[in-house]
Amino acid sequence: MEHKPPELPELPAGIQTFEEVRDRQAVYVDKTKYFPLLPNGRKVVFCARPRRFGKSLTVSALDAFFSGRKDLFKGLAAEEFMNSPEFTPKPVIHLDMSEFDNSRSLEILEGKIRKYLTVIAKQYKVALQWDDAASAFSNLLKDVSEAAAQKIVLLIDEYDAPVISLIQRELTYDPKLAEQTRNLMRSFYSKIKSNDKVLDFVFITGISKFSRMGVFSPLNNLVDISIDSKFAAFMGLTQKELEVNFAPHLRATAKKLRLRKKELLERIREYYDGFSFDGKTRVCNPFSALLFFTDSKFNKYWIESGSSGFIRKFLRDKKLTVEEFSGVPVTEDFARTPGEIGSAPPEGFLYQAGYLTLREGSNGYYTLDYPNFEVRTALSALFMDNLYSSERMAEAAAV
Repeated sequence: MEHKPPELPELPAGIQTFEEVRDRQAVYVDKTKYFPLLPNGRKVVFCARPRRFGKSLTVSALDAFFSGRKDLFKGLAAEEFMNSPEFTPKPVIHLDMSEFDNSRSLEILEGKIRKYLTVIAKQYKVALQWDDAASAFSNLLKDVSEAAAQKIVLLIDEYDAPVISLIQRELTYDPKLAEQTRNLMRSFYSKIKSNDKVLDFVFITGISKFSRMGVFSPLNNLVDISIDSKFAAFMGLTQKELEVNFAPHLRATAKKLRLRKKELLERIREYYDGFSFDGKTRVCNPFSALLFFTDSKFNKYWIESGSSGFIRKFLRDKKLTVEEFSGVPVTEDFARTPGEIGSAPPEGFLYQAGYLTLREGSNGYYTLDYPNFEVRTALSALFMDNLYSSERMAEAAAV
């Protein structure tokens, strides 16, 4: 009788909903030990991470946590806290701002927001009062809190997506629309502070820290944990998490590629590891890791999932070379506030976008470097494309 190899645990590639991951018994790297630590005297918390780094799954899990979905946390680190007397479920308003990216006009953006807030209002059996996006959001926060007779938790995922998507339009960038969108979102987010009395806790994620978006300047109680060493492994996969949670996939992939497990781990570390948000702790990009185990190929998964045309144009317009950014010393102030992603210096833009990461420096400094082989080689290829394009244009002009 032929021996049938055991089925590998399902990989949650493309799944961003915590409930679905748990229901399907897919691989889940338990980060829930951080959840009770997030409030801990903090009212508003912000955490920046590059795209495809697990922000949406994290916020989805936080939604289930604060809502009191104990059934989804069996066997996870947060289960004990959820069963303790100090834990009280709260009404949660979860805004996924990536739903509003690539809006072609301000009217379309406002229409999307209105539909989205209407769904949330129906969920809590309140009527959405609409004059404009900001006032509707403000009224929704008050009405949900009043209906529940308690303060609420507000979760905002990818808060900067409406503006980031406009900036990354290579051929159709409209600065007027970008500024209008900033103004609308500034007014929208300003309602967080004015509704402080009905909010128990607020958690915000994004790629950048837009000071002009109006989230950070009015929120004098906001705590930015983006480079806090206690949360350095909050998102992303540490080496230990990779080895423990993906052990069956490591064995199967090593066999398929005819590599020893140690050699395979070294190559994964070289290709996909190396992101650091405190200069010390290294984490692997989860998006690349999941697709690698799915395909058993060392491809440029994270890079190819983004706007390579925009990055190519950025390198060309700024006349940048790949070598000039490796080992650049930067201060802690830079690491915390690298500037507006649309107007920051090149190192500030590349750092926020995830193409550069922090390394521990000396005398109170960090250094910037490319996180891994995937990122460095991809940027090198884009630079070479620009170089060859310039040479061809020069040759054509000389004919």
